[in-house]
Amino acid sequence: MKKTALIVTILSILGTLAYAGSPEVSGKEMKQVAPPPPAGCFDWSGAYVGVFGGYKFSVVDPNLNLEGDWNFSFLRDFRHRVESAGSQDLDNDGGELGGLVGYNWQFGCWVFGVEAAGGYLWARESNNSGTIFSDTEFENAQVRTSFKTHYLLTLAPRFGYAFGKFLPYVTAGLAVGDLDFSQHVALTFFDEGRIASEGGSDRETNAGWMVGGGLQYALCGHWSIRGQYQYIDLGNKQFNSDFPGEFRGFTAQHDVQLREHNASVAIMYQF
Repeated sequence: MKKTALIVTILSILGTLAYAGSPEVSGKEMKQVAPPPPAGCFDWSGAYVGVFGGYKFSVVDPNLNLEGDWNFSFLRDFRHRVESAGSQDLDNDGGELGGLVGYNWQFGCWVFGVEAAGGYLWARESNNSGTIFSDTEFENAQVRTSFKTHYLLTLAPRFGYAFGKFLPYVTAGLAVGDLDFSQHVALTFFDEGRIASEGGSDRETNAGWMVGGGLQYALCGHWSIRGQYQYIDLGNKQFNSDFPGEFRGFTAQHDVQLREHNASVAIMYQF
């Protein structure tokens, strides 16, 4: 009996030790908490939204290239003057208004984020050459050109380093916008009171690229403001045209290229 009691006692003690030595699992231990940023470095991590307004300067470079029967030698000087009239810059400026959403990850004072933004633009310009007089028996000409862009979307990473409540950063990525281009070359028949025209209009969404940088400042709590600059290249848009009827064969290639300089100010809320 004493032996049995001793065995039971030993087993009881071992069981108690085994239970006491097993860590209690509550599920909280599985949760990993990111270390806070160093002292004096604002915490920029998390999601954010914002609105912005800006000023945009658009560099618009049309190019008119007359081909086919325009290459007759007796039309050389006249053709060059028509091409020059259709290749004048349509640079313009205007406002932009839009919204943004993004997310930041922070490692010490280093901040890495991804941001999407979209805005409506007030950017458009047009040009009318007036009468381009012919120095041959060919008819006088006129060139009318116009360009518009209505919106800009960007999606890009951001990379910065926090100094107290200041966050300077750089960014580069995708830019998407529309190119709305119209150009017509008209020949005026004064004796007959009629006009023959070639050209057209085309609107297309282009994907390009952007690069820029900015400075963000934490106001208080969840609110911050920033200033930002972007250089944007949206590529080019082109189409071909031809006169109808008796002037068929006097073909043309119409081309436009768009680049933008964008300065904006935003107010943002961080969750």
